[in-house]
Amino acid sequence: MDKKVIIPKEFAHYLGEPLRDYGFEVVELEDQYAETLLQHKDADGMVLNATPLSNETIDQMPNLKVIARFGVGYDNVDLNHCKERGIYVTNTPGGNEVAVAECAVTDILILSKNLYTVSQKMHEGDDSYAFHHPSHDIKGKTIGIVGYGNIGQQAAKMLSGFGVNTLIWNRSPKTSEYGEFVEWDELFKRSDFVSLHLPAVKGTIGSVNKETFKMMKNSAFIVNFARGAVINEQDMIEALKSGEIAGAGLDVFEKEPLPMDSELRKLPNVFMTPHNSGFSVESFTKISNMASSEVNHVLNGEKPEHCVNGLD
Repeated sequence: MDKKVIIPKEFAHYLGEPLRDYGFEVVELEDQYAETLLQHKDADGMVLNATPLSNETIDQMPNLKVIARFGVGYDNVDLNHCKERGIYVTNTPGGNEVAVAECAVTDILILSKNLYTVSQKMHEGDDSYAFHHPSHDIKGKTIGIVGYGNIGQQAAKMLSGFGVNTLIWNRSPKTSEYGEFVEWDELFKRSDFVSLHLPAVKGTIGSVNKETFKMMKNSAFIVNFARGAVINEQDMIEALKSGEIAGAGLDVFEKEPLPMDSELRKLPNVFMTPHNSGFSVESFTKISNMASSEVNHVLNGEKPEHCVNGLD
């Protein structure tokens, strides 16, 4: 009997073919909530989207050998619990680095040029708004990259062509031809734009908060393509409302989907997208091939290439 792999339906166009080519029975699920997953509790493998996966659900799936994250982040699954159960958790580093970095740079440009508001005003019939609200060039500005993994490195490389001064902070020592490594406080104090690319782990969760916003220039913008938990969201809302910072470009939030009553939806100085920065045809294809390969390795008794829970 073919081994069963369950996948999210939204990515089935990309995941289905490579997994079936490996000889697996592929089941496409409308969602990945517990009640849906447990209709297939005999599954041998799973490709997991961003939906939180509880230990209770995992414990009711006795055949499960691998949870392959469709993406880089893995804060929606308990790594230690999976390790204790002998379940590999993998991710796809570099799979969407270009797509996310391009979106981060795009947000910086949108904010500096006030493009979102200008476009909205034109849709409303106001062609004069732009002439009374001039934009800013990013050439000569200081941009802080917080977190210098694959995505942060791509963003810095892309920004190097704009003639900006790039500051970099990272949790561990690295080198770069695209910017200057500085301390946390210095980066936030000097930057005109701060672009976050940190994982949501102990030490980073809530690390950008009211104290951080007080350091920033009133004219500065913050861009978050990391995880919503990295920022204290209420502190950011207060900073945006009070003018402590000029604005924000956000792709991630503390709670996703973003609640309809969130104050962020009402703020004119916030440009938002629904955690879709990595959603490009190219990135989906690359991630699908990587995740499928990881599932194939594990279900054939081999070690995966990108295990994140120390089971190797």
